[in-house]
Amino acid sequence: MRRDGPSGAAWTFQPPSDPDIRAMVVAELYRHTTSGQPTWKLRAVGQGWADGLDGLARAHGVHVE
Repeated sequence: MRRDGPSGAAWTFQPPSDPDIRAMVVAELYRHTTSGQPTWKLRAVGQGWADGLDGLARAHGVHVE
């Protein structure tokens, strides 16, 4: 994945290729305040779960039956 930002800067991220992964969080987009000014930040994560969305939900504190 390659994306060019508004400033012309580019970032790349290649998530791991694992056929056992059924759900993955590729990146997190969040708002951060620096020197009193809000800015958007993007963080590459690349965390996956072999048990799919159930595993992702449990990892974030959701009870799945």
